[in-house]
Amino acid sequence: MPLTNGARAVNDNVVSIVSRDEAKRQEVHIPFLIREARLTDAAPILRLARLLDSINLPTERRDMDALLHRSVRSFRGKLKQRDEGAYLFVIEEQAPRRIVGTAMMIAKHGTPESPHYYLEMATDQRYSKTLKTMFKHTYLTLRRNIDGPTEVGGLIVDPTCRHHPARIGKQLSFIRFLYLAMYRDRFEDEVLAEMLPPLTETKDSLFWECYGKRVTGLDFRKADKLSTKDKEFIETLFPSIPLYVCMFPVEVQEQLGKVGPDSQGAVYLLEKVGFHFLRHIDPFDGGPYYGAKVEDLMLVQRFRRYRLVADRSNRSAATQHELLIGWEGAKGFRAAQVIAEPEASVLFCSAEVLKALDLKEGMEVGAIPFV
Repeated sequence: MPLTNGARAVNDNVVSIVSRDEAKRQEVHIPFLIREARLTDAAPILRLARLLDSINLPTERRDMDALLHRSVRSFRGKLKQRDEGAYLFVIEEQAPRRIVGTAMMIAKHGTPESPHYYLEMATDQRYSKTLKTMFKHTYLTLRRNIDGPTEVGGLIVDPTCRHHPARIGKQLSFIRFLYLAMYRDRFEDEVLAEMLPPLTETKDSLFWECYGKRVTGLDFRKADKLSTKDKEFIETLFPSIPLYVCMFPVEVQEQLGKVGPDSQGAVYLLEKVGFHFLRHIDPFDGGPYYGAKVEDLMLVQRFRRYRLVADRSNRSAATQHELLIGWEGAKGFRAAQVIAEPEASVLFCSAEVLKALDLKEGMEVGAIPFV
């Protein structure tokens, strides 16, 4: 599908490409560019983080500055250990120039110094011959992982752009898998995503009120933020014995492992590329963890590297594909959605696209299908 249904003037950074739905060339625009976050992006990213108010991204300036410094060092390959990597992406509207979304990857979630804690869901079957009755009880057991997977998260889209034809949320979701495929040696062999569950109007968790608050004495927000810096209280205060779900109120039982309304679109995209529910839930809000082996992800399997060639012919639209391409240059890592024709190890892309994206013929790009 083309990004828009017609042409409109934007500025010099807007790209003319070929629409797949038209046999002839027409003006279509790519008004957004994805890039690595910079130190100077703190204020606009904070604005987005506070809209979501989630631990996915920090909401305090000092914490955001620390994350951005870590991200810059990660992209530049200046970390002592790859496990320390954190990669923060932004998508920038070109006119007016503003950041309208973010996405992030944590190279390793779960280390000896900072374990990944989760509640594992399992089933216990009980049968009474006297009553001729069988019960299947779901129970939760606290687990920890000190050799954890790569984690994807931090996906936020400005509310004013959530229904944009450019499918900003999809671009931000897919950019993480493009980068993962381009730099496999920086990441683990498995990947994890924590999804937000249904919360109250005040963004509190019913599950935490029934469980976590009673064993820690902390309110939900304080415990959630504390866990990003110190997880000792989880190990020492949370019960290690199985917790039977039937002991919770019905409304809490129904929410465990469920996806909240704001996360359903993100889950759809993750399932489309190969993620599945792990039957693990967050010990704070009861939200589900989705995961997959990297080698099983459809986008990683279909990742290719191409050499760019300017397309000066009038190629058929039927042979062209929507792609998300990424490259490294003087301005760091950048990416964009384009329509181009792959042929063996060559990607034929319109001269207008190359010029607008400051790409040269012969450059190498990584690409995944934007399906």
